[in-house]
Amino acid sequence: MSRLWPRTLSGRIAIILVVGMIASQLITGTVWYDARYGSVAEVPVRSGGARVADIVTLYDALPVSSRAAWTRSLGEGGVEIAPIVAPGNAMARKHPHPADTLLADVLRARFGEGRFVTRPVELRDEHGEPIGPVSVFFARMPFARLDVDAQLRDGSWVNVRLVGGQEGRDLRPGLAAADYFLRIYLVRLLAVVLLSFLAVRLAIRPLETLSAAAERLGRNLNAAPLDPKGPQEVRRAAQVFNLMQQRLLDSLRERARFLAAVSHDLRSPITRLRLRAERIEPPELRDRFRDELAEMEAMIAATLDFVSGSNVEEDRRQVDIDTLVRAVAEDAIEAGGRVDVAGTTAAQIWGYPRSLRRGLQNLIENAVRYGGGHATVTMDDVTRDGTPGIAISIADEGPGIPEDALALVFEPFYRVEGSRNRATGGTGLGLAIARTIAQAHHGDLALRNRATGGLEAVLWLPFSGTGDVSAT
Repeated sequence: MSRLWPRTLSGRIAIILVVGMIASQLITGTVWYDARYGSVAEVPVRSGGARVADIVTLYDALPVSSRAAWTRSLGEGGVEIAPIVAPGNAMARKHPHPADTLLADVLRARFGEGRFVTRPVELRDEHGEPIGPVSVFFARMPFARLDVDAQLRDGSWVNVRLVGGQEGRDLRPGLAAADYFLRIYLVRLLAVVLLSFLAVRLAIRPLETLSAAAERLGRNLNAAPLDPKGPQEVRRAAQVFNLMQQRLLDSLRERARFLAAVSHDLRSPITRLRLRAERIEPPELRDRFRDELAEMEAMIAATLDFVSGSNVEEDRRQVDIDTLVRAVAEDAIEAGGRVDVAGTTAAQIWGYPRSLRRGLQNLIENAVRYGGGHATVTMDDVTRDGTPGIAISIADEGPGIPEDALALVFEPFYRVEGSRNRATGGTGLGLAIARTIAQAHHGDLALRNRATGGLEAVLWLPFSGTGDVSAT
């Protein structure tokens, strides 16, 4: 049963509305069923009851000597009338039947109360089959078999049995069935499904908007705030969401200000320590002390760099990726590295140019630093999950990274021991910053070891107009 239950809220609401409407329609449909049954029984029972009353009236008015001959002539017309000593049992149904009630009303109007006894009316279709809950919709020329005991003026009783027909009236069952199942169920069901879909979409759309905004916020805290419009509840939710975003931004800015203040306060004692280090003997100890101070300064600078890199605060615009990649590669070459660029792309990314440059610099500099001074950059248009984008591969010829550490290197300050260690100048923040920048563009950064040796970083970015970085 759980497999049949929709996973989406819109599907669940629609199912509840449709099933509830069908159940309600089945209940109210009994009213139409009673109306149809009344239409089937109306003419046969009413005309048959009137004939019974007419026959009893004429029979009562005839002289006793003439009744037998008249009764025989009626018998030739399908009417049975015979004197009885006393009325038989009514044999009422367990539940009141519209046909029985109608016959009793007709006879009561002619004879008054207490002068007749009726037995259950037998309604049959034109083939002589009893009319049931289903066949009532398909009967064309139904008839009714009536069995009535009536009291004469002298107190004696007679039993009359006859058949009442439609008097030539065709009930057109095809139209009746079509009207019942199409107008009562199908048309209403389609209307309910359509209206339910529209209502559910109106109700779910704010949730989808809020979900998309939450995803954008998770990738970029500077994403555009929600527009507080719509019903009061939706506006309130949007306002609370925007307030949460503003508080997060304020918290990050406060953290950045705090770290900047700490960095400023630390630089003074570090400067004093550096001056005092010049008087340390022997020279080997002095050099080690200088290295420790340099590393401390680098760590402080990297921490501030990571904080600012996690919070993109620049305007978005079109960025020519091909030009940007080649410019960053040229910078690395001028710094003494060897960088080969393969492939080309006409991709335009709507994003943050300084942040993209920074992320590419981190990746290319890492490849040059840990890959023996040589890196290869390849660009290729790649579609992921139906979204077109560009994949930028940066490969080196170094020792690579252990497989169990490929995910850990994205954690801030995590460094792989061995060849990729502190001695090379890394602080463990470059990859974390690069991935944060990629995610701010609804992109992704992945690492894998090459079969021929070395590490390959693949940066994928969606083209313009997609994800969080679409134009506003």
